[in-house]
Amino acid sequence: MGVERAVTENAPARAPVRVPGVWRCLAVLVAVRASLIALKFGRTVRLVRWVERCARTDRGVGPSTVEAIERSVAMAAALFPGRALCLEQSLTLYVLLRLAGATVRLRLGVQAYPFGAHAWVEYLGRPLNDIEEHVAFFAPLPDVLP
Repeated sequence: MGVERAVTENAPARAPVRVPGVWRCLAVLVAVRASLIALKFGRTVRLVRWVERCARTDRGVGPSTVEAIERSVAMAAALFPGRALCLEQSLTLYVLLRLAGATVRLRLGVQAYPFGAHAWVEYLGRPLNDIEEHVAFFAPLPDVLP
């Protein structure tokens, strides 16, 4: 038995990515809203960057896992008291996907007339929690989160 083979046989296997349940997504959504209210947007982004340092970027997260996490966040947003705004939903989705190890982008965009602003998450260059026809109305701003 060669050294290379012994090392690979003894290497710990990667644990599968667990899709967060609706209640965990709801808890993160509540925390994001509280952060946006108490800390405002700039400090919330810094907090997200800090949380992102814990992200498992070496994991190969597949599209089915990404879609399952998106569904959990969408269900949590449906249960959210009142209405979860697009920024709150997108930050929640971004954090949970980055913690799972997915490579995603948080996108913010504006439209001039009538004025509007929108937030969404992109995965593989396509909107994940929105449709392309809707986000096409918004001019993307520079990335606030890499």
